[in-house]
Amino acid sequence: MFLKISRFTIFCLFIAFLFVSMSRQVDAHVFVVEESPASNSVSEESPSEVLIQFSGKVDKSFSMKVFDQNNQEILTKSATISDDQKTISIQIPALPNGHYQVQYYVISSNDGHTIEGSYLFQVKWKVQPSTNAENMKEDTTGGGVGKLEEAGNEADVITVPSAIEDKIDKNYFEIFNYSAKAIYYFGLLLLLGWLMIWQVIKSYSFELKKKFLFYGMIFQFLHLIGLVAFLLVQMNIFSAHGISFEFDFPLDTNFGKLWIVSLVLSLIGFLSLFKNQWLDSIWILLIGLTKSLNGHTQEFEPSLLLVGLNSIHILASAFWVAGLVFILLFWRKQQLYVKSFIPIFSKGALISIVLLSISGSMISYFYLPDREALLTDWGFMLLAKIVIVLGVLILGAIIRKRMKRGRLADLKSLIKLDFIFMVLLVIIVSILTSLNPLP
Repeated sequence: MFLKISRFTIFCLFIAFLFVSMSRQVDAHVFVVEESPASNSVSEESPSEVLIQFSGKVDKSFSMKVFDQNNQEILTKSATISDDQKTISIQIPALPNGHYQVQYYVISSNDGHTIEGSYLFQVKWKVQPSTNAENMKEDTTGGGVGKLEEAGNEADVITVPSAIEDKIDKNYFEIFNYSAKAIYYFGLLLLLGWLMIWQVIKSYSFELKKKFLFYGMIFQFLHLIGLVAFLLVQMNIFSAHGISFEFDFPLDTNFGKLWIVSLVLSLIGFLSLFKNQWLDSIWILLIGLTKSLNGHTQEFEPSLLLVGLNSIHILASAFWVAGLVFILLFWRKQQLYVKSFIPIFSKGALISIVLLSISGSMISYFYLPDREALLTDWGFMLLAKIVIVLGVLILGAIIRKRMKRGRLADLKSLIKLDFIFMVLLVIIVSILTSLNPLP
């Protein structure tokens, strides 16, 4: 039996490798198409505007600023966005000779993912105009884009003394962002899986069911807290980058609308869940579909297939996650019921891992632009996920082997290890969904 499962493991990994090796170019995810002035360009006169064009629609709330080589912000007119919401621009005054840095921050209208960056350009007048100090704001960052060091009439050198501080601030923000997403995913998967398991344990003791429903309420609150926390993190992102928060944000984006739908469904769940099998099933499908629509699936083709695959991925993960938590929570006081549940869970978990392997491989195929993308942060996280899934498959084979021999008492330590793998996977997914698959 172990040999059969090992062969199945190798087959799943081979399918995953096949999808990765056959990856092809995709161009649906939002990225920068054009910058004007161009990055690292040298202009013999001052540009009248700074313009950045993207491959897809971005939200109307965005930030774009220009700094001189002393890190003073250039006073500009209000930023504008084109009618098709693909191009942002700002009008700038006549600039004296020097290096300038453009900083921009936008949000994809479809999936809420952020696109941020900066680049340098140089103004080198043939005839130097007079400098207008009124066009400069005070340095409020405590650092500098760069100081100009001239060596005769040769090229200028730029240093960035504030880069380390900016990187530290960004790392802190990323930790908060990933933590909020992890809470959300744990709450989502636990609640969805808990509803599935509820249909299995309805014949168990009254005491167990009462405790089960209590945990179900906790997972509902965890799901709701995760939703609100992640939304608040998004708001902090925007304000931290100089984007003014308006009442209609984020309702004017698909990302925002879907999050509002998720919040409404979460609140409805407090009134309707664990009371009717059909209502539970409908709620599971709706919340799963809403989550699947809100992410990278809207930025890649074929989006309909990706939504379906992502829904399968979420539901399969939910049963596995909730099953592990159920076993660990009730092992000590309800061991007889847990032991009767383990064979059911083992079969369901095997099916879940099969679905996770197939759907995950196909999703990666559509997301990967080429094999070089595996060298990006997104690619490294994907490879880490594959390694852990391999560990889960091997561990699952060992658990099933011991079950066949009737050694259920020896399973708790293995299930704890499986739980650790699950936690690592959820954390990785929280990071993975925040990263851009494109290099």
